[in-house]
Amino acid sequence: MLETSSTANPVNPNFSAGYRPHLRRTIEFLGWIVLTLLIFTGLSSVISRALFLNSAIALAPVDPLLEFGPFDSRYYTNGTATVLHLVPGLLIFILGPLQFIPSLRKRNLKWHRISGRIYVISGFIGAVSGFIIGTLNPFMGFTGQGFNEAMATAFLSAYVFFCLMMAIYQIRKRRIGPHREWMIRGFALMTAIATERLMLTAIRATLDVDIGILFGTTFWMAAILNLAIAESWITLTRTPGNGAAHWKDLDRRAKTA
Repeated sequence: MLETSSTANPVNPNFSAGYRPHLRRTIEFLGWIVLTLLIFTGLSSVISRALFLNSAIALAPVDPLLEFGPFDSRYYTNGTATVLHLVPGLLIFILGPLQFIPSLRKRNLKWHRISGRIYVISGFIGAVSGFIIGTLNPFMGFTGQGFNEAMATAFLSAYVFFCLMMAIYQIRKRRIGPHREWMIRGFALMTAIATERLMLTAIRATLDVDIGILFGTTFWMAAILNLAIAESWITLTRTPGNGAAHWKDLDRRAKTA
């Protein structure tokens, strides 16, 4: 996965000076803890939705809206889109974190490239199917809070698509740094669904707010939070030059110099 030229990656002779290496290591450690929670949340959501769809198909209700309610019924009535959202989602949550482990990439670059292609294709399919479910079929309809949900889903889907396209473009230009950065942005947005689920659970447990009001709002909140964290991490770990050198390697060399 690749990065841009000197324009996007200004040379910083003090990259590994002072507190920066320690700060990067600390944030990375905490980040993996948070990411593990998000992965567990995301996988739990995928599995629970798959179990629901399986039981709904077996039940085959005459009136899905009456049987399941407006939120769940859309997954049943859009069964194909749901399957095309769940399977890629499963692959994204499994393969996504592995793309950002430098030791795995160095030991087996071929596996990194193959798994990366599967991950990117899954991201494209997940973005399109998510758009169909959340934007074209918001469970609150297209008025009021339903419109909020639809626009939030549209933004997430479109920007995920854009991030993955930019990641492909940069790697084809052999710009390792920018490639890595766009992959981080895309993954941050795709894990925003897990952040949103945690926000939704926490807010509903503490405040008496209907899910119809919260659903679209927490989508925006999760997307903004994840993107802000991603951009902060990108800025902190953007290496000098074209970004081909990983920040861990530069910090290690500076420590032993």
